[in-house]
Formats: sequence, structure tokens, C-alpha cells
Amino acid sequence: MKINKWKVFQTIQLLLFIGVSIFLLVRSVDGSGTTNNWNVKLVSFAVWLGFYLFVLALEYGIRFLTVIKKKYKSNF
Repeated sequence: MKINKWKVFQTIQLLLFIGVSIFLLVRSVDGSGTTNNWNVKLVSFAVWLGFYLFVLALEYGIRFLTVIKKKYKSNF
């Protein structure tokens, strides 16, 4: 059975995202020493989600371009 490196990397990245998300929502004090209320937790989660979606879009864009490049080379 062949293991796809792309799927393994995506699984590890998803587990890392879930772990950091749980950490952001569970902690009571942030790095500056202030106590977190629900609004601050949601803002920090939104920033983390935005960063994750940006990285994910970059990865899928690069993957899309490499697939297109392989198809283009195989036609000639």
C-alpha cells in the first residue's frame, strides 16, 4: 500500500491546527498576562483560522500549479 505524502502532511497539519485551537480556547491568561474573556478568545481563534486558511490556500495553489505543469508537459 502506497502512502501519499500529501495526505500525511495534511493530516499532521490538521491535527496541529486542532491542537492549537483547543489551546487558544482553553487558556485563561494570554501571553501578555491579561485574562481572556470569550470575546478575546474568539478574536485570537479568528486570527489563527485566518492564518491557517491562508497557508492552506497557498498549499493548494502550489499543488494545482504543479498538477497543471505535469499535465502540460505530458501533452508535448
